[in-house]
Amino acid sequence: MDLTKVLNNLAPNVAWTINDNNYDSITWDEKKGPKPTYEECLKTWEKIKPEVGLNKLRKISDESPYQLLIQAEIQLQWAFTRIKFKQYFLAAYELQKAYTLLKKNEELYPDFFLNKKNLGILKILIGSIPDEYSWILNIIGLEGNVNNGFDDLYQLLNICKNNENYNIYKSEILFYLSFLEMNMRNNEEYQINLLNEIENCCYNNNLMIFCAARLSSRLGDNEQTIKILEKRTFNKSQFDFHYLDYLYAMSKFYQQDYVTAQEFFLRYTSNFHGLNYIKSANHKLFLISLLTDSTDNISKYRNLVLEKGDALIDEDMQAMRDIQNNKKINIELLNSRILFDGGYYQKAYSSLEKLDTNNLNDNSDFLIEYYYRKARVSQKLKKPKEIVISLFLQVLKQQDNSNLYYHPMSTLQIAFEYEKEGNIEEAINYFNKVFNYENYNYENGIKKVLSLV
Repeated sequence: MDLTKVLNNLAPNVAWTINDNNYDSITWDEKKGPKPTYEECLKTWEKIKPEVGLNKLRKISDESPYQLLIQAEIQLQWAFTRIKFKQYFLAAYELQKAYTLLKKNEELYPDFFLNKKNLGILKILIGSIPDEYSWILNIIGLEGNVNNGFDDLYQLLNICKNNENYNIYKSEILFYLSFLEMNMRNNEEYQINLLNEIENCCYNNNLMIFCAARLSSRLGDNEQTIKILEKRTFNKSQFDFHYLDYLYAMSKFYQQDYVTAQEFFLRYTSNFHGLNYIKSANHKLFLISLLTDSTDNISKYRNLVLEKGDALIDEDMQAMRDIQNNKKINIELLNSRILFDGGYYQKAYSSLEKLDTNNLNDNSDFLIEYYYRKARVSQKLKKPKEIVISLFLQVLKQQDNSNLYYHPMSTLQIAFEYEKEGNIEEAINYFNKVFNYENYNYENGIKKVLSLV
């Protein structure tokens, strides 16, 4: 296959650069042409993916368990991409191909423990496909089980820790487990254990620093997140990991060190040539301008939110909507949110306690946000469930004129509170009510959490 010809036919206005020796690197040359659209990239890879990397696979003996394993990994990576962009039918097809290859490999090499890695991931991915697409899985004959998939991965992690032949795969398994735990189960105990494992072995590369920082942030320990990110290394042999600048900026933002936060948000928007988190970063720069009375920059960053980046992920969509809707901002509520997001719960609670709700009555959005923030902080401070539920119910009593996420999120949190106390009937009642809400901020994230219940 002449890959250059395929690329040029599919995207003639894009100057592609190809490593002709092994097809490891296929990128666009921004000095010679415009950046390809997602559709152009997808069409391109659809044509060339059968050849990408397969020349190396052909050099592996058919008698090696790695032959089928790597073929399955290629299919899995494509499935990851499909699921990210909600192409569930094609994802299911590629999951089936991966599953068939792995099961064959398992039959041929039953003592080859690395089969557990991809089979475990596969079970989790299949188990996470939304119910409305379950008919696709039925057609191709696949069943997933999230918990069984995690069991496979944890078994392999133990093997990697105790068997020198598999020790080199430990960091990879920790990486998969960390992000799958955060996105599929959100079990705090497992996340703490994984963070401890990474701290004990794997701060020697930036990918694992990224992984540990995300775990620490999810666990609400912003101070530890900052310490982890400051272990980042810089050298010319490494791939530029600009997202770590964004994460560090966010952590300093939560810490309310706005000077450093601004520096790293600007570093991210200047150096990263992709599209995700650009709107979010510019929105944070807009908020910093408000919080620091930098009036000259307020309109500048407001405009950049509208002009730069894409709105494909929740953070960017939220930034875009806030600016488009010209959402009014209450500085005290904004401060409490920043403190809460950083895990500074007691400070956030004290900030909210100082607010007089009578001053919020003229703006229903502010009143809704006040009760929501107080409910979430009370949750984190482990205040009595009666207090927590009553505060969330106060949110639901308010008229939602802006279709924000506070109502569906409050409904979801009430369901979790009832579930914790064993009142399953009321929990199911409130879980079902979440489905009544549509077209609100962070809808993708909330519905993903709901799909895992």
